[in-house]
Amino acid sequence: MTRGMELGSVETPILDRLMRHAARERASFHVPGHHGRYLPQPLSAWLGQAMKLDLTELPGLDNFHSASDCIAASEELCARHYGAYRTYYSVNGATACVMAALKGACPAPGHRVLILGPCHMSVWRGLVYADAAPVFVPTRWNAARQAFDPPSPALLEAALRRCTGVRAVFVTSPTYPGLVADVRGLADVAHRHGALLLVDEAHGAHFGLDPRLPPHSVAQGADVVIQSPHKTLPCLTQAAWVHVLRPELADSVHEALLFLHTTSPSYLLLAALDAAQAFLRSGRDLVRETLDRLQAYRAFDADADPMRLWIPTGSKARSAQLAKRLEDEGMFLEYWDASGALALFGFGQTERDVARFFEAYQAWREEAGEMEREDGWVGAHLYEAPAELAVRPSVIDRAPGRRVPLREAAGCIAKRPIAPYPPGVPALWPGQVISERHAELLARLWQDGHDVVGVGADGTIEVCDA
Repeated sequence: MTRGMELGSVETPILDRLMRHAARERASFHVPGHHGRYLPQPLSAWLGQAMKLDLTELPGLDNFHSASDCIAASEELCARHYGAYRTYYSVNGATACVMAALKGACPAPGHRVLILGPCHMSVWRGLVYADAAPVFVPTRWNAARQAFDPPSPALLEAALRRCTGVRAVFVTSPTYPGLVADVRGLADVAHRHGALLLVDEAHGAHFGLDPRLPPHSVAQGADVVIQSPHKTLPCLTQAAWVHVLRPELADSVHEALLFLHTTSPSYLLLAALDAAQAFLRSGRDLVRETLDRLQAYRAFDADADPMRLWIPTGSKARSAQLAKRLEDEGMFLEYWDASGALALFGFGQTERDVARFFEAYQAWREEAGEMEREDGWVGAHLYEAPAELAVRPSVIDRAPGRRVPLREAAGCIAKRPIAPYPPGVPALWPGQVISERHAELLARLWQDGHDVVGVGADGTIEVCDA
């Protein structure tokens, strides 16, 4: 393995090679077109020296699609930290990792995948890619938390007793509000029934870095774990990785991942992943300091990620009031809706930033009073997945479609996922018969200005033409 530059005495093989090359290159006669010298203003002023690291597969920089040098070395360092058999980098986000995990775990058409609780819309794309057959098992809506409970081993046990022949179980932990599942218990149940456990841990790449953080799912016995370091570690947007624990799955997951990637990967994103894997070892003091800072303002829940604060409001008006109070002071939430508001904290955020947030939050609490739930429609009624689709996702994807106004779609069969974003969880799955309530609720969301993926600018959605 090539030894990289020292970053807190931690190796960074990709960054080391990129900086060595940038120091040697006096003139570029290769792609990219900015040649490390020129981009139009004001972009150039913002990117600055980073342009020199935006390179291509030059000698010594390895090849993402056939990694054997600095990229492979960085991936190995990352895998070693988590304890995975293999770790593979993605410059196409966790979306590509989710799709690759499903394809790699379900190589034969028609393999059954049990989807436990709400999940990201990328799962649908993975089901189409793998030509797999989903079985949806919802989790309980928790009115006090205004969020879905994380999936439990007992729920999975009951589901696997009812549904035989399941090849893989797909679980999201932590959930978007930050609730963490008992992944060890889920893995034990899945394996006892002969199924693989795939965990979308996109928001948990930082898990395990401090005793106050939950353990990551690799250590809890999952078979494939997807993480988005760009969400919770110091990293650039769109950078992700996937951990594979079973040797027999490694090649199939990797090939499926490469199939979804450009042959001109961003070396800036690869450098960001390299820096993120180094932070896993060099950043523990910063992690501890950040958690100490947050703990001075709030108690940590045992079953939740302490780096995020889910604020149940039960009211769109109350959520909007909090968001506006923060925005007026230059602070922006991750997400808010009629159920609640979500704040994500980052490692290294200053005491001043944290204090300003909690000062505004406390002022809002005193002004808003106790939670007064409206009708709970966002969570309790909007996310009602079908138990099992009549036909496989790949068949629905190939079926002819037509567009209809969302409010007139009741009784039609959805052809594309309809997902409020964030959190990107489908409220309608392709193949699902659209109810009047779904059509009305989604139309209300869209008309209120929410970004609802799958709804056109004219308020129409695609349904199966049958």
